[in-house]
Amino acid sequence: MAGMGWRCMAKLISVIVPIYNTEKYLYRCVQSVLCQTYSCFELLLIDDGSQDNSAAVCETLCAMDGRVRFFPRNHEGVSAARNLGLGVAKGDYIFFLDSDDTIHPRLLKALVELCEATGAALGMEDYWHVDGGESYDFPDSMSFREDKRWEYTYMTNESALQQFSSGENGEKFWSIGGKMVRRGAMESLRFDEKLHNAEDTLFVYQLLEMGSDAVILWEEWYAYWKYPERGSSHRLTVQSCKDIYRCWKYIWEQERERPAGAKFCAKSISRRLRRLYVRSRRDNNKEVSVCLRRLARDEARNEQFQLLDWGERCKHYTAFWCYPIYLLMHRFCTWRWQCKQKGNGEK
Repeated sequence: MAGMGWRCMAKLISVIVPIYNTEKYLYRCVQSVLCQTYSCFELLLIDDGSQDNSAAVCETLCAMDGRVRFFPRNHEGVSAARNLGLGVAKGDYIFFLDSDDTIHPRLLKALVELCEATGAALGMEDYWHVDGGESYDFPDSMSFREDKRWEYTYMTNESALQQFSSGENGEKFWSIGGKMVRRGAMESLRFDEKLHNAEDTLFVYQLLEMGSDAVILWEEWYAYWKYPERGSSHRLTVQSCKDIYRCWKYIWEQERERPAGAKFCAKSISRRLRRLYVRSRRDNNKEVSVCLRRLARDEARNEQFQLLDWGERCKHYTAFWCYPIYLLMHRFCTWRWQCKQKGNGEK
């Protein structure tokens, strides 16, 4: 581990990067942090037992800058890696970054300024999905605005919880990449190491559950890179389906007394099960398909299922017990949506 031969008077940000077999993308990820206009940070590289040369890359990067610290460990999963990072972090704020993603040079400065100005415990930004084969430059609308002020939305804790459980901006809360958290707001909160999927969604929800408010920076300054060759690392398994189901069932239990949130969670559970089922059928993954049918049957017997309108319940039953019909319905709806989008574009 490299020591920190530097001092900083501003708010210190601990950037936590869990790593597992990402040597091809790691240098670009780290460089996007080292190029930040906000220099008061420590970069914590947590190698979760990688089997490629990620550890060697980390050692090289660590020698380049005293703000980089390297922590190798046995492979125990991304939750355990992030928890290790939380245990050794020294920052006033924690920023989470995935090792195959990149951030805009001004992101850390923008988020810490917004959190300090608004008092928000959770800061986040808009993001952009980028194909791994593309070259990409971050859009920078700030350079075109005369006032040079951040465009943002501040949310009280109540508003943030409502946003989380809504179709408006809910998805922005459901991952941890690109989130900045005030250290004092987390207390003893950690990632659930029994979950290997949806652990970040659960973490953010529990953070809001503890009373955190939030601020969204309306800049697409987090690049979520999609690499086809890494698809195998996101293989659908029985355990991953159970993890996702368990996460959203927990959220529903907490939201059950709030009608709008409870209904949204019930709909989200059904839709996620359906999407996962379509994927399992497409991949001819019979074991996962059987697991999802079992979960769908159990879900249809639960009280929250009755919160769904007849259309959603019909889709649920059709997807799992009349799949060919559901597939035709899904393709038709997709075609109608594409026609509508095309029509709107021609206006």
